[in-house]
Amino acid sequence: MKKLPRDKKPRIIKISPEEQAKLTAAIKASNLDPTITDFIFDLMQGNRWLVDALEKGRLSIAKLRKLFNITTEKANARKNKANNQAHVRVADNSPSGDKANVTHTHPDVPKTEDVNQPTKSKIKGHGRLHADAYQGAVVVDVEFPDLKPGDTCPAAYCEGRLYEMSDPGVMIQITGSPLAQATRYNLQKLRCNVCEVVYTAPLPEGVEDQKYTGSFIAMLMINKYFMSVPLYRQERLQAYLGIPLPSSTQWELMSGFEAVLGKLYSAFEQDAANGKGIAIDDTKARILEQMAANKRADKKSDKKSCYTTGIVSVHDDHMAYIFVTDNQTAGKSAAPFLRLRDPTLPAPYVMCDALTANIPEDISRDVYILCHCLVHARRQFYELPDGYDDLSEQVIALIGKIYDNEQQTKMMTGPERLLFHQRHSQAIMDELQAYLTQQQQEFEPNSVAGLAIEYMLKRWTELTHFLRYPDIPLDTNMTERALKLVIQARKSALFYKTLHSAKLSSYIQTALYSAAQNNINPLIGWSHPPLSTASQCAKMVR
Repeated sequence: MKKLPRDKKPRIIKISPEEQAKLTAAIKASNLDPTITDFIFDLMQGNRWLVDALEKGRLSIAKLRKLFNITTEKANARKNKANNQAHVRVADNSPSGDKANVTHTHPDVPKTEDVNQPTKSKIKGHGRLHADAYQGAVVVDVEFPDLKPGDTCPAAYCEGRLYEMSDPGVMIQITGSPLAQATRYNLQKLRCNVCEVVYTAPLPEGVEDQKYTGSFIAMLMINKYFMSVPLYRQERLQAYLGIPLPSSTQWELMSGFEAVLGKLYSAFEQDAANGKGIAIDDTKARILEQMAANKRADKKSDKKSCYTTGIVSVHDDHMAYIFVTDNQTAGKSAAPFLRLRDPTLPAPYVMCDALTANIPEDISRDVYILCHCLVHARRQFYELPDGYDDLSEQVIALIGKIYDNEQQTKMMTGPERLLFHQRHSQAIMDELQAYLTQQQQEFEPNSVAGLAIEYMLKRWTELTHFLRYPDIPLDTNMTERALKLVIQARKSALFYKTLHSAKLSSYIQTALYSAAQNNINPLIGWSHPPLSTASQCAKMVR
C-alpha cells in the first residue's frame, strides 16, 4: 500500500443514500464472511451517523472527545490509580487470614462513612469580594452634611459627644460604561469688534489637550492583545454605543507608541538575559506577508515558517516574559538574549524540548546549561498506542513521583530544593534509567516503544540537570502557559498582515503579560505622558 505524505489529506468520497443501499446489497451478495460483512456495515453506518451529526450541528467538541474517549489526564486521577494499585498489591500479598478483612463494595451500594476518617471543615465566608480587592476603584470620602466630631449626639435623651471612628463605612458601586467615553467641550469664543481678535476659553483644569488619552490607548492594547478582542469587533461595539471608533484609528493610535514600546521591550530583553535561566518554546503564527513571499519563492530553502517564541526568564524576585513573533524558530529567536547577558554572571540554564530548532543557534554550548523538558519525554510514553500499557504506566508512575517531590519544594530556596531532589528523586531517576535500559532490549529500535525509550536515554543528562544544579525547572510548563495568551489571540484574529505588525504585537504582549504576572497595573505606564528613556522603561520591568 502506498504511503501517503504526512501533510496530505485523504480523498473524501461522498455517496448518496441510494448509492449506499446499492453498495450494501452488493456486499450482502458477495461471498464475504458474515462477521466481516457485519463489521463493514457497522463502519458504514457509523460513518454516515457521524457525518450527519456533524452537518446538523448535533455534536459539540466535548461530545466528540467523549465519543472517541479522549480524556484529559489529571494528577489526582493518576495518584488515585497508583494508590488503588498499591492497595490491591498489599491485599494480594497479605496472608490468607488477612484477606478476609479486605472490603469490596459494589459501585451501586452506598458507602458508609468512616468514623475514624477526619471530616473536612467547611470553608467559612460568604463568597463576596472584600472592598480592598477593588484596587482600581475611585475613592470618594463622604462626610456628614450636618454633623462633625465633637457635636452632641442627635439621639433623643442622649447628651453624649460624637467622635470619628478609624474604620469608615464602605459601599462599592460598579457602573457600566463603553470602552471609549467621549466628552464634548463647547469652548466659549469671544471676538473683539474692533481688532477682531478671537479669544477661546481654556479647558477645565485637569483636562488633557488631546483627543485620545494615554489611558484610552492602553485599554485598546489590553482589549486587542490581552483579551483578544479584534479591532473590528471593538469598532462595531463602539458604533452601537454611540462613540465611533474605526479600526484604522485604533491601529494608528497603538502604532504611535511603537518607539516607547520598543524601548520598553529592550529593557525586558536585557532583564531577561540576566536571569538565572530561560525556558523557551514556540507555537505557529500566521503572517500574510511571509505567506505571500513563500508562494513567490522558487526554492524551498527561501521559504520560511512563522512562529511566536515564548521566553520566560526567572529571577529571585520577579519573572520576565518575552514574546517574539517573526519568521524564525525558537532557537534563532532566543540566541540574541544570551548575547546580551552580563559575562560576569554564572552560566544560565536553557530549558526547552529536544527539537533541534528550539536549541539556541550560533552560541557556544559552554556559555549555558542545556536542559530538556521532562514533560515532553513523558509524553512519548503517554501517547503510546494500546499494547504498551505496562511500559507506559511504569514510566508515567515513576515520573509522577518526581513531580510529587517537586510539589513539596514550592517554598524552598534553590539549594534546599536541589538537596531535597538529590535525597528523594535521585533514586527514582536511577530506577527509571535502569528500567528503560532493560526494556530497550525488548523492543525494536525503530518501533514506537523503542523510539520513546531512545528519546529519554539519549538525552538523560539534559533531563536530569535538576539533580545537579539549583533552580533548574523540570519542564517548560511556565512557557507553555504564557503562550496561551498568543494562542488565544491567534484563534480570535487568525493572522497578522505584516512582519511589522507582528513585531508590534510582540512588544505589547510582552509588556502586558509581564505586568499581569508581576501584579502590576498596566494602565499606570500609559495613563501619564509616554516614557521617553530606557531607564524609565526598565522601572516597569521590576
